[in-house]
Amino acid sequence: MDIVIVGAGEVGYHLADILSREDHRVSVVDPDPEQARRLMEALDVTVVVGDGTRAKILTQVGASKADLVVAVTADDNANMLVCTLARSLGAKRVILRMKDITRLENFRFFYKKTLGFDVALSTDELAAEEILGTVRQHRALEVESFADGRVQMRRLRIREEGELTSDTLAGLKLPSGLLIVAVARKEQFFVPGGDDLLSVDDQVYLIGRGPDLDQFELLAGAPKLGRRSVVIMGGGGVGCQIARRLDRMTGISVRLMERSARRAKEVASQFSSSIMVLVGDSTDLDLLMEERIGEANVFIATTQDDERNMVACQLARSLGVERTVAMVNKASYRQIYDLLGVDRAISPRVLCANHILRFVRSRSVSSIAVIADGRAEVLELEAHHKDGKVERKVKNLGLPRGTVLGAVVRSGDVIIPGGDTVVRNGDQVILFTLPENLAAIEEIFKPIGFQR
Repeated sequence: MDIVIVGAGEVGYHLADILSREDHRVSVVDPDPEQARRLMEALDVTVVVGDGTRAKILTQVGASKADLVVAVTADDNANMLVCTLARSLGAKRVILRMKDITRLENFRFFYKKTLGFDVALSTDELAAEEILGTVRQHRALEVESFADGRVQMRRLRIREEGELTSDTLAGLKLPSGLLIVAVARKEQFFVPGGDDLLSVDDQVYLIGRGPDLDQFELLAGAPKLGRRSVVIMGGGGVGCQIARRLDRMTGISVRLMERSARRAKEVASQFSSSIMVLVGDSTDLDLLMEERIGEANVFIATTQDDERNMVACQLARSLGVERTVAMVNKASYRQIYDLLGVDRAISPRVLCANHILRFVRSRSVSSIAVIADGRAEVLELEAHHKDGKVERKVKNLGLPRGTVLGAVVRSGDVIIPGGDTVVRNGDQVILFTLPENLAAIEEIFKPIGFQR
């Protein structure tokens, strides 16, 4: 595909990185020569230094013949103008990224028709939804659903020595309805074999049925769920969205901490009396102890200051909070959050890029989850075998190294496959794979209209 990305910030860079590795023809526009130089040195993409809101620049970069134009600058107004120009020039599909998508409220269809975009994504909304997913149902650090919820991918941390660390993977008695597809250990990320051992603090990626994954969570030392207490640091857009939506859920108490007295008063006026708004700095240890923050189940840091988010999460964990979640403003900081022991570090900009990637493949892939900072993906697609065959055993598929067939769904039934499991034409298959294997997967399953 010919793809034009306007904006070389965190979203644009992450998107260009993944798409260029999948052999798309990617062009990036940005007015900052330093940003342009960074892309040219690191990625195999075409870079044009210029203003993407000018028709001349968009024409120069090939927007008129592009299969997709993505407007992901930091300026909402500029992104809206890029969409209008790109569609007028002839771009087939256009994606609009906005921070404040409330501007489109009640007039979404009008704006869509007028500006010419196919999809509008809000970084704040995506971040709020992702963070809510860590609180809503599961003890897992990350949850993705496939096949209408019949199959899930979960990321779990091994919290303590026990049954899971006592033997090799081949020797463990695991629930039958799941597969361990990857392990993240410090800076390592690998697909484990039967001879590998799990260790405390490993982050394990699993694909399987919900009830079986629940059993694994208990083996991993995940705490039992009861009434939960959530503390939110920051009364900005993301923090307020999370508080408002948690307030609608049963069994969850919510406290929001905001260091600006004026902002705290504004926020309190928007909420019901069930949400407690506290004025104070979440990095003030005395305040955290006075408010007994350590008794909370989840501490969520949502400010625009990464350093303050890190410090607050560290303090909350030292006081006894079960889980810490932080919004990451600089994507490069995500690994630092992991090293500091923050359970979930969520980058709104990377989330936005990942949702755009889903849209790129939407014609052929039912669902896609980009995980581990883009180092792997989980795909759901319909199997169609080559050479006119109607079925093949898993062991005869020729899956490339770094690809695991996690589940097969047939007539609503979920099959956790082994080597002798038969995959038939029309089956929905859920695959864990490294990005460089996408061409091989296309060759194996021949998904209709597969877009790379």
